Amino acid sequence: MRRLFFLLSLFLASSVVANGQSHPLLKRILRHYAEMGNYEMTFELRVGGSKQRGVVMVEGDSYYMRLGDTEVYVSDSVRYEVRAQAKEVVVDKADIYEKDLFNPTNGFTSIAADYSVEECERDGAKALRLTPKRESETIYVVLAGDGASISKVVYGAGEHSTEMVVESCKKSNKPLPRFSNKSYKGFELIDFR
Repeated sequence: MRRLFFLLSLFLASSVVANGQSHPLLKRILRHYAEMGNYEMTFELRVGGSKQRGVVMVEGDSYYMRLGDTEVYVSDSVRYEVRAQAKEVVVDKADIYEKDLFNPTNGFTSIAADYSVEECERDGAKALRLTPKRESETIYVVLAGDGASISKVVYGAGEHSTEMVVESCKKSNKPLPRFSNKSYKGFELIDFR
């Protein structure tokens, strides 16, 4: 799941402002998603031979994500991770994840510090290669034809690779789903706040 949040952070930079150290193409990507305002993205996550569809909705610094049996709600500085199969809800302070690469609304903030960013080509499309400055996998952010939106992110190689393919990403006027205890009666509540 942590790998998923990292990949989502590459898609969802709505509240991030590019800093002077960023690569020009990275700044263009950031600007594109920031200008969208509130939006909804559907994607397919491919790991090995398996595929799962997911959705992410972003509204300012708040977001909602669903993939498989896991849902994540972030609102009012609180993060709720609902794990349906385990019947548990993990509650934590959202600011703990604020500077973490796994935070979808703030994921690009530490890219320049943690990765070398360079423009390249992947699968015949313009891309960014993010090479970690410490031990980790190289990440490819492949752009769509408009040169500003992301079509997919590839992490790792071979049978251990993970690929997120954007199916759609559009402005949204839908209300952001909010966490409610009533929706998860009988779930164990694990509160780290």
